[in-house]
Amino acid sequence: MKKNLVYISFLTSAFFLISCGGGKKANEESSAEKKEEIESFVEKEFTYPLPTAFEVSQMLGNANTTYSPDIVNDPSKADQYVATWQKAANLGVYGADLSYAATFDKTQETIDFLDVSKKLIDDLNITSAFNVSMAQRIENNMDNIDSLIFIVTESFYDTYNYLNQNGEEKTSILVIAGSVIEGLHITCELVKMSENKGELMAVLANQKAQVVKLVELMENHQDDENVSKVLPNLRYINLVYDQLGDGTEMTEGQFNDIANSVKEMRDHIVG
Repeated sequence: MKKNLVYISFLTSAFFLISCGGGKKANEESSAEKKEEIESFVEKEFTYPLPTAFEVSQMLGNANTTYSPDIVNDPSKADQYVATWQKAANLGVYGADLSYAATFDKTQETIDFLDVSKKLIDDLNITSAFNVSMAQRIENNMDNIDSLIFIVTESFYDTYNYLNQNGEEKTSILVIAGSVIEGLHITCELVKMSENKGELMAVLANQKAQVVKLVELMENHQDDENVSKVLPNLRYINLVYDQLGDGTEMTEGQFNDIANSVKEMRDHIVG
């Protein structure tokens, strides 16, 4: 059941991005080959526990937002991340930024985020996640959003699977945390800039499930020094989300509580 849910969620994200990319070049692979590729992802021993950052980008695109270069993390800052937890969390941050840029067809920005992600992956010695073959496939398909989503998502899944197979579960959770926090940050900043706040607040409210699941994962390692750098603020955000129940309506006060806590967390991660 869990694998089927991941499969359905992934197909939904892919369908959205393919629909938004009308007029693009022919797909890199046939539908049958892509289906087989997706199934190979979800058959891995460690199933990715959350939708990837493309889902948040999907919702933002559907809300008719635009790409804002001022709200993403500057790729040039990657060199200042020294500690393992910083590299892991910012790998997640840049992964979310990459998804955001790719969704809005920002080719150069997508390349920049791919390059910095590769650097952090190399720094973390995640040797299986970004090889020469994958880099070449990405370069060959920069104009094919539908193909690019499959290739990049393969990297997300491979990174998570590699870390867990090698006893680095805490590192993998920090990567996920960085991605979720950046997705929240991007959404909050777009809410602040938008005249249509209600629709974007609904997008923010729909990220509740990701926060709930992430808190659950991190609670298993709450005594870890690196996990504890992120968990307290995330718990607070989770409490605010609890006030929403199952709805998607959010008051200005609830938004401000979430936005302020997200900003504090993100500033701590990206520096």
